Amino acid sequence: MQNDPIRAGSPNDSDFGFLVSDVARLLHRAFDHRGECGDLTRAQWQVLVRLAKNEGGNQASLAGDLDIEPITLSRHIDRLESAGLVDRRADPDDRRARRLYLTEAARPLLDAMRAYALVVFEHALTGLEPAERAELVRLLTHVRGNLGVYSAGTAPLCQTEPDASAAAGQSERALT
Repeated sequence: MQNDPIRAGSPNDSDFGFLVSDVARLLHRAFDHRGECGDLTRAQWQVLVRLAKNEGGNQASLAGDLDIEPITLSRHIDRLESAGLVDRRADPDDRRARRLYLTEAARPLLDAMRAYALVVFEHALTGLEPAERAELVRLLTHVRGNLGVYSAGTAPLCQTEPDASAAAGQSERALT
């Protein structure tokens, strides 16, 4: 198991966690160089993209989707609303709540970002055959599904106390 790329330990270029993290970092860097796609931060782009997938949702659910604090999202929404890209509308079922929608001004920016994303993804996947690309997406989708238990709060907790039988075995070995 010394060469197992999944095992935790000191990171090297072939460790699963290091690779996933490094690919995400490099994708983020590529999206930071998007230039003609508007004068928005990557975080604001992420808000727009997520909102486009779930228009009419509330800030709490969008914050959960983005894995950020609601107050942080509120600041992004304030800026996007001031820029004329997001509209807050009253929730017909709850007078205290607001629903989020993209404005028509946001749509051309999203189209430009999608076009840029296709260029970045094509560059990232250069040299992979269509079947390999599909397999990569399938495998990453599977890994994401496996890790979903951590988002749902159903992941097994770390064991803070040693198993009684293991502790007894260690105690016996220590005495001999």
